[in-house]
Amino acid sequence: MTNSKVQINKIGKVHLCESKAILKKQIKNIISILLEIPEITVKSPVFKHKFTTLSFELSFCDDQTIREINSTYRNKDKATDVITFALFADDKNSLIINNTAELGEIIISTDTLARQALENNTEIRKELYTLVTHGILHLLGFDHLTQKDYDFVVGIQEAVIKNL
Repeated sequence: MTNSKVQINKIGKVHLCESKAILKKQIKNIISILLEIPEITVKSPVFKHKFTTLSFELSFCDDQTIREINSTYRNKDKATDVITFALFADDKNSLIINNTAELGEIIISTDTLARQALENNTEIRKELYTLVTHGILHLLGFDHLTQKDYDFVVGIQEAVIKNL
């Protein structure tokens, strides 16, 4: 059983649709579900290492802030829903301290989150946990640069949300 440690931050004056305690509980559930999927533990570079705890930061901001982050770090001058800074993108960046795998940071725009929930005609909480799952998958080393990878990530997200 892998433990999880999540630090939740708000950048600026943003509203969270869930309390930090509920978010942390649901994140533990998401991680538990992910760890039951064999492809996750087999294909993720994170699980090549020994550790007892997965740790990462989850930050929430507005569209203006995520646009600045996206422009600065990805050269894309537009707002987006989620950005991740993964420390396990490859083995040379892996960071394990005191049996804790430090995965990196997920940043979610609450503005885009709310807009996408409306566009997708879904509950805001479902959209929130979809984006959190998406971010965790990135932190675990999964990307969606090809259609096959995109289908894999979306399929995993849908399976997690269905079982949440």
